[in-house]
Amino acid sequence: MNELQVALAHANRLALLVLLVGLFVRGRAQLCWSFPAYALAILVGNSLATLWPDRFYTPSFWVLKQGTYDILKMAVALELAWRAFAAFPGALRTARLALLALLAVSTLALAALTPSSTYADLWTWEPGTATAAIWLLTATALLVVWYQLPVHAWPRAIMLGFPPYLLVFVLALDLLGRHGWPALHAWAGILDSAAYLVLLFFWNRVVWRCDPAEAAAAAVDKAA
Repeated sequence: MNELQVALAHANRLALLVLLVGLFVRGRAQLCWSFPAYALAILVGNSLATLWPDRFYTPSFWVLKQGTYDILKMAVALELAWRAFAAFPGALRTARLALLALLAVSTLALAALTPSSTYADLWTWEPGTATAAIWLLTATALLVVWYQLPVHAWPRAIMLGFPPYLLVFVLALDLLGRHGWPALHAWAGILDSAAYLVLLFFWNRVVWRCDPAEAAAAAVDKAA
């Protein structure tokens, strides 16, 4: 890691810690329980690779932690979809379950059909998983808007924030695949870390922001 990569890693770790605290202080964690698990995994993986690079900044550890991140991203996407579609009327229950099943099967099939997960060819197998997450999150967000479902600002922020970052992540991997590992390794990592830091700033803003509806409900409870 160069100095800029280390600085971005430290900034991401601090932003993740603030985000995790905000999830529980503001009561947002219960809106998507898989997200705190994802954020904690990112925080642990970031800390190990940054603080003990000789032991954890290795190809094998990268594949392990990235696989963990991918599983948790899928869990977040599926939980958000389920929670959003739960707001549909009972008459649309069958359609809701069919859509969820279709998205889940396509996600798993895409992940299963990618090449073996090795560090040497990460730009061939990792974009498939990221693309599956983009599809699922984007489809959920579009359905929320189309049916005007009452979704809290925090789940909506997860759905809106993830896809742009994942597109940058896929772009960084594509650059590595096209131009070679030695030439762009550091710059691809910087691009990914910077994009993720922007995403964390956006998420922190939403998590810590005072929701007018919640503030009004708290004022009513206090008055009562």
